[in-house]
Amino acid sequence: MNERAKKRTNIPEYDYQTEVDSLPEKTFLSIIQKIINIYPFFVLVIDEDHNIVLINDKVLGALGKNMKDIIGCYCPKAIHSIDEPFPGCPLQEAIEKDHYVEIDLLDPFYEKWVSSAIYPIEYKTRNGKKLFLHTACDITERKKAEETIHQQNKFLESLLESLTQPFYVIDANDYTVKMANSASNFGDLTENSKCFRLTHKKNRPCNDSLHPCTIDEIKKTGKSVVVEHNHYVKDGINRLFEVHGYPIFDKDGNITQIIEYTLDITKRKQAEKKLIKIQNDLEVKSNNLEERNIALKVLLELQEEEKKNIQSSILGNFKTLVYPYIEKLMDTSLTESQTTLLNIIESNLLKVMKPFSTLLMDKLVKLSPTEVRIANLVRAGKTAKEIAQIMYITENTVKAHYRSIRSKLGIKNKKINMRAYLQSIVNE
Repeated sequence: MNERAKKRTNIPEYDYQTEVDSLPEKTFLSIIQKIINIYPFFVLVIDEDHNIVLINDKVLGALGKNMKDIIGCYCPKAIHSIDEPFPGCPLQEAIEKDHYVEIDLLDPFYEKWVSSAIYPIEYKTRNGKKLFLHTACDITERKKAEETIHQQNKFLESLLESLTQPFYVIDANDYTVKMANSASNFGDLTENSKCFRLTHKKNRPCNDSLHPCTIDEIKKTGKSVVVEHNHYVKDGINRLFEVHGYPIFDKDGNITQIIEYTLDITKRKQAEKKLIKIQNDLEVKSNNLEERNIALKVLLELQEEEKKNIQSSILGNFKTLVYPYIEKLMDTSLTESQTTLLNIIESNLLKVMKPFSTLLMDKLVKLSPTEVRIANLVRAGKTAKEIAQIMYITENTVKAHYRSIRSKLGIKNKKINMRAYLQSIVNE
């Protein structure tokens, strides 16, 4: 042990209690008075019977009284104007426990909330009564603030409970769920209420590339995110949720908590899959229908072409195999009845041939049977005189029919050769 340590150990212990006891009582009380006057709230020294021994200036100022008017008075009477201990006064409890007691109570006399505290003191009065330090702080504003916060919290809880979708707040550092509404189905939250356990039944945070951790994603960017996760809901059923995450920052800009609310999109995803399948099926059917329409169009075109070929063949055969012989018969000497029958045959043949020569019949259908015969003779190159001889009518009658035919064909008063015109519409 060095010399300095020896000197330190040889210093006699200072007896503070002896020093205090040696002080004159008036001097000691004066020192205590100065100490309690420092505090900006009510401070009193009372005995176990509620009698005031000392009181600070804060109390005197509030009561508007002098020290001599208060010292020795019964505290409930002097402070609260009542003859019994103030309801809720912690003095009796402090006496029984021999320990300090602090409580918050409403003072109806002053209509203020007070934090009332009683601290036992080692000293006693001359007649052996225990002494206690009594403090009273006005906490009305604090209580109002607490009530405001309480009401805000109740409002927030009601607001969260009104949500039909899960809503919760997560500690960004340890993944603990700090707050959750009933829709989350998390039950009572504890320090071990980790989000990955509650929603995924896992022992570690999510790390699936298809379903990334909301907290990790927000920490990367510092911005809100929307991800899709498979969550376990009531009765252990796994459903697909759309998770919306929002960061909460502290005053230094650090992310401390994450707000999450989730939307069950299981049915929507199922509907989307069905819709995609329907769209794919419709697309396949549409492609098949388009291919069928193309094939049908080609088939119809082929049929139309074949129809035209058949019509052309039938019409050509009629022109070459039938009609020339009718004309030759017209040039022979026929009785009147034979001529009539031949005209009927010619007219009926033209009607039969109508579906095969639509354009021709459209032009000639307006003509009378006699005019049709004359038109055919004109087309064959016969003159008016020859036609008159063939049909046993006058040449003027033939010319009258010429005018009627030109009118019905729409070429009246036009410099159009009727024979060439008739040949053109027959050849079309």
